Amino acid sequence: MEAPARPRQLLDSFPLLRSRNLEEANESIGRAFSPHSLKLFNSGELNVEHNQVCLRHLSLNVLHYGADVVIDQSERGDFYMVQLPQAGRAQLFSGGETGQVDTGMLSVLQPQVQSRMVWSSDCTMILLQVPCQVVRQRAIELGAGPEPRFSLTYSLKTPSVAAWVQAVTDLTTNIDRFGSQWLRHPAAYAAMEDFLLCAFIDLLGERGNEDRRADRGDERCLRRAKEYVHAHVDRALTSTEIARYACVCPRTLEAVFKRFGELSPMAYAREVRLQAAHETLRVARHEGRTPNVTEVAFAYGFLHMSRFAAQYRNKFGCSPSQTLKPH
Repeated sequence: MEAPARPRQLLDSFPLLRSRNLEEANESIGRAFSPHSLKLFNSGELNVEHNQVCLRHLSLNVLHYGADVVIDQSERGDFYMVQLPQAGRAQLFSGGETGQVDTGMLSVLQPQVQSRMVWSSDCTMILLQVPCQVVRQRAIELGAGPEPRFSLTYSLKTPSVAAWVQAVTDLTTNIDRFGSQWLRHPAAYAAMEDFLLCAFIDLLGERGNEDRRADRGDERCLRRAKEYVHAHVDRALTSTEIARYACVCPRTLEAVFKRFGELSPMAYAREVRLQAAHETLRVARHEGRTPNVTEVAFAYGFLHMSRFAAQYRNKFGCSPSQTLKPH
C-alpha cells in the first residue's frame, strides 16, 4: 500500500532543504538564519522541509520539522523574525518573555535576543526575516522613529494584525504560484518588499512615540508638506512622497492636515496644481497668447484631460479653454 501523498506546502516552488538528518538540518537552517542548537523533544522522525525565496533585503520562508523539536539560540542575528503559524503550535521563551503561537497568534522575535522555542510536530510556519538596519531606515522614513518597538506575540483577533497576516499569506501564495514571473522584474519584487516592510512597521509597531512627536511638530510637518507640494507643481505627487519629506508616515500626515482644517494632502496638492494651471492660462490670455491646453495640463501633472477639465470647471466655474478667451 502506497504512503499517502505529502500535502503541498507554500513556497514548494522554492525548496531550500529536504532532510531527515538532524545535523544537516541544524547546519542548513543555521546558515539561513543564525546558528542555533536543534534537538528532538520527543521520540519521532525528523522530516525537515524548508522553502525560501529572497527579495532584495527580506526573505520569505516556510519551515516544517515534522517532529517535536527544541530550538535554542544563544543570541539571534541582527534581524527580526516574524513567525506566522499555518498549522500546529510553538512555545516561545525570548528575552525573559514567554508566549505561545498558533494559527490565531503570531510572534515577532527581536534582533540579538536569546530565544528558545519548542515546535510541535505538526507545526508549519511562514517566517519573514527582516534585517534590523532595513527596519530602522524605513521606520525613520515613515516617521516611526529609529527604534520601533514590537511585542513578542500578536493576536489575529486584532483587525490590523489579521489584515497584515492575510496580506503576507496572499503575497506568499502569489509568489509560490507565479514567482518565475514576479522575480524576473526587480521593480516588482522591490514593491512587494516595500509593502511588507511598511505594513510590518505601520500595523505592528507601537505608535506612542510618533503620536507625541506629532503633537510637538504638527506645524513644522504641515509647513514642510506644503513646501514640498509647491516645489513640485509639475507632477502628481503621492501621499508617501509628501509624507516622507514631512518626516512622518502617510497616516500621520492625513491627521495633521485634518487637525488644521485643511483638505487631505492629495486634495491640497491637486488644488495647488489646478491653481498653477489656471494662472498660466490667465497670464497667457492677458499677454494675448493661446497655448495648447493639453500641454498646459501635462505641464502640471494632469494626464487625463477629461478629469482635468472637470476638476478645473468645478474649481473655477469655467473650462480651461474659456479662460483663454478675452472677456
